[in-house]
Amino acid sequence: MKIHDVLDKNGILIDLTPKDKSELLSTMGGYIASLYEIRSADTIIQKILSRESEMSTGIGYGIAIPHGRVEGIDRLHMIAARLKHGIEFEAIDEQPVSLIFMMISPPNTSADHTHILSSLSRVMSYEEVRNDLMEAASAQEFLSILINAESKYVE
Repeated sequence: MKIHDVLDKNGILIDLTPKDKSELLSTMGGYIASLYEIRSADTIIQKILSRESEMSTGIGYGIAIPHGRVEGIDRLHMIAARLKHGIEFEAIDEQPVSLIFMMISPPNTSADHTHILSSLSRVMSYEEVRNDLMEAASAQEFLSILINAESKYVE
């Protein structure tokens, strides 16, 4: 499974301006539910916020990958957001977060879930990829940068 299998341009939000982490995660949770016609937006938001309260998904370099397993969905879903201004996220490097990739998956998709997390982590470890994503002029360009980086850096 590749990133482009679970993320399309309609799932990319450019230049959001949330006031804090909670608002961002709630907005993204509502959006992923709406985009994929999932009736349980409140459940998604609660799962993501609960997971985040246990340990931040801010992996460093301005990136966060909030994720959770949700009963009642049929497959892994992902959206991405780029923030106009970084926000406090309790990231491991204590830096503000500007690039967020939210994933939800059914409880029984461990392999796909882990594979996408691994691919994202690898791709986002490259400074030029992060810089290019921050400069992308559109959701389509953002997606193209990710797809090209995955092809280049992930086996």
